[in-house]
Amino acid sequence: MKIALAFSGGGVRATVFHLGVLARLARQDLLGNVKILSSVSGGSLAAGLVFARAGYRWPSSEEYLHDVVPHIHWLLTTRNLQRSFVLKSLIFPWRIARGRASVLGDELQRQWQIDGKLADLPISPRWIINATCYQTGKNWRFQRDLMGDYQTKYVNDPDFKLSHAMAASAAVPGLIGPLVVKTRNYRWCEFEDDQWKPISAKYKRLNLWDGGVYDNLGVEALFKPGEGLREGTDFLIVCDASRPLSVGNGQSSWTPGYLEASMRLVDVATDQVRSLRARMLIDYFKQNPGSGAYLRLGLKTKGVYARSQVGGQPVLTDGEVSQASQMETTLRRLSHTEFSLLFRHGYEVADATMVRHCDEVLQNTPRNRVLFRAA
Repeated sequence: MKIALAFSGGGVRATVFHLGVLARLARQDLLGNVKILSSVSGGSLAAGLVFARAGYRWPSSEEYLHDVVPHIHWLLTTRNLQRSFVLKSLIFPWRIARGRASVLGDELQRQWQIDGKLADLPISPRWIINATCYQTGKNWRFQRDLMGDYQTKYVNDPDFKLSHAMAASAAVPGLIGPLVVKTRNYRWCEFEDDQWKPISAKYKRLNLWDGGVYDNLGVEALFKPGEGLREGTDFLIVCDASRPLSVGNGQSSWTPGYLEASMRLVDVATDQVRSLRARMLIDYFKQNPGSGAYLRLGLKTKGVYARSQVGGQPVLTDGEVSQASQMETTLRRLSHTEFSLLFRHGYEVADATMVRHCDEVLQNTPRNRVLFRAA
């Protein structure tokens, strides 16, 4: 099995949910089967934490469960990334000239120990960090040996901080702000006639925003309608930890404030795009059994386990599942209870969904109750 993973956005809620999904794979010793990972926003934070703790390589299943997860648990329950970002933005306002996301990137390096560069990432699994380019409106991708989009063109072997790439992927409009890239600092090229050719930069500055503005599931790099899964993979796992869209209060857009109304419209548009992509993926999985799974935050696993022919009982109640799915999109410090709730929910959604729809492919997965040892 050659696994492709897509991690959605959703702040630290998504980060911990995705960590729980990885724990489910690790329990069956499947982490070594992951060939490519595409992430957005909170999903990029999850992947970055995993790679950084493992020395910028992909951990084994045992290492993930017994070293990586406990360390990340300690970081997310002791470090308040959101508070430090806000304070540094106020105390050192001149740093915002590089975009507010650069302040977040610096704090990811300081608070979460993300001190590597794109070049430090492993060849396998390939990690694609997704952002959105304001100038072109296209999906901007950071990778170990390449960054850019097909309209701006590309930089080969970019000398770029991993923490800043992650910050660009998580740069929510209205809350964080863009990462500013000065194009004169890089050599630009395009692929033509089977070779890379140097070109002049099309823009002086690029503004990179949250990858979720373009594709909140981070799935475009892994799946194409009409073509199927990315070459070199045969099983796609899409982890959707986006928060369900809340019902509006029916007031005029001017009543709650222009910024709040604008953010609401962005959320509505993003939710619609996510829903369309999700339906497309689910249709593909139904037509091609055993080709993948769509894992959705908020799935009440009690009912899924009850309908399954394979034994197993969820730990979380329906009320706890609802609590996890309604957790706000934030970068704040989590309590131990919040971390455990989100982590268990991610594990159980992955377990219940795969047992229900992919058990023949996964071959009778064990479902342990002890997921990790807290640091």
